[in-house]
Amino acid sequence: MGGDLDKIQKGCGVMNTKEISGKRQMEFLAGFDFVREAGTAGEVKAAKMIRDTLDSFGVKNWMEEFSFWGFRINRAVLKVVEPFQKEYVVTGYGRCGNTGEEGLKADFLYVENGDAVSLSRAKGKIVMVNGRVSGDVYQRLVSAGAVGFVSVEGSPLDEGVDRVPCQRSLPMIFPGNAEGEIEGLSESSEDIHEMQEKYSGRIPGANLHYKDAVELVTEGAAVVCLAVEQEVTACTSRNVVARIEGTDKKDEILTLTAHYDSVPEGPGAYDNMAGAAIIMELCRYFQQYRPRRTMEFVWFGAEEKGLLGSRDYIRVHESELGAHRFNMNVDLAGQLIGGNVLGVTGEASVCDKLLEIADGAGIGASVKNQIWGSDSNSFAWKGIPAMTLNRDGFGMHTRYDTIDLLSAWSLERSAILLGCIANELGNAEVFPFERKMPEKFIGELDEYMCR
Repeated sequence: MGGDLDKIQKGCGVMNTKEISGKRQMEFLAGFDFVREAGTAGEVKAAKMIRDTLDSFGVKNWMEEFSFWGFRINRAVLKVVEPFQKEYVVTGYGRCGNTGEEGLKADFLYVENGDAVSLSRAKGKIVMVNGRVSGDVYQRLVSAGAVGFVSVEGSPLDEGVDRVPCQRSLPMIFPGNAEGEIEGLSESSEDIHEMQEKYSGRIPGANLHYKDAVELVTEGAAVVCLAVEQEVTACTSRNVVARIEGTDKKDEILTLTAHYDSVPEGPGAYDNMAGAAIIMELCRYFQQYRPRRTMEFVWFGAEEKGLLGSRDYIRVHESELGAHRFNMNVDLAGQLIGGNVLGVTGEASVCDKLLEIADGAGIGASVKNQIWGSDSNSFAWKGIPAMTLNRDGFGMHTRYDTIDLLSAWSLERSAILLGCIANELGNAEVFPFERKMPEKFIGELDEYMCR
């Protein structure tokens, strides 16, 4: 490994890559083998542990708390009434309407992907659709007159606890209703009762496992009863922020970011405590080797709830966003087998520069010029070029997403790659690309951020 590091160091110029340790990242990760769902004690514990680590090597850091509207599913049941009777295990969709204790009884219809032909027969029925129900799918169902929905997820290979469908939710706000708002973040003008009223106007929904969906179709389910009861809750999450002030170009800001929250199904080592470990390693490095430009490191909470941490960050820091030059986000990293992908939301010149740096570092990477389903979108939405470093992997949003699947070698290489990018951009005499967002991404970002 020493020869490879020497080669990488030469390609990076002044960056001392020998200071980057995959072993240290794995040791950091080992302490976070627990669920960190936003708004729970697990997330609070994780935020404190991140701050304790930052304190251990003397970097200035602070916490920024924010509130958001969550939900609690109290009951979710799906029963076939005709031509046979059977109850199925489902999870209720969050942020949808309540049915009441007796449930909603209606004819059943499988509408596949929610195409126009299938939906032409959906009026007054509870419909079943492939995959999760996004904002646009939901709106198609409502327009077609469906009175409830069932989504389908899972694999025919699943057994045991894996047969329990994942918890899903509808968007907080649909396109066209979100002008000037940060979706999902609580507003002082709205109380829980107002939010409950908003969601109660939606049709009810539930998530069903693939194997059970097959049975409903093959057995000819004709009439079903769907019961969903939930309540809106006020929750608190937090971002952890550390700032390393630049030496002579401190008025220009680069951000290195990763979310540290997880889904309730698992401890989220790959998604995304590995990313949190990578930027912690680089924070340690740049505290020792201060760059010319200011670097802000942010560990976001509530990413899994709809990028809420990064949405709150751009709200709180709105007055200084003009100084931001580039966001470098990490989401999904650390597994041994896979490829490094730089998901760039910005001009083609940004892609060219990042590939040039990666080539100089001697670390293979591919570039995708598109919007990315992670916190980088919050920055791009505000016109700041952004990227997400992503590595192919397994187990996202499942109980299998554990540290056992991660590799010190992979973490070290990803940290070196991102470090080389941050080092060159942080120390360049003239910043190498414009702060500009291609027209093709502006509409896509608006749609994504309120879906």
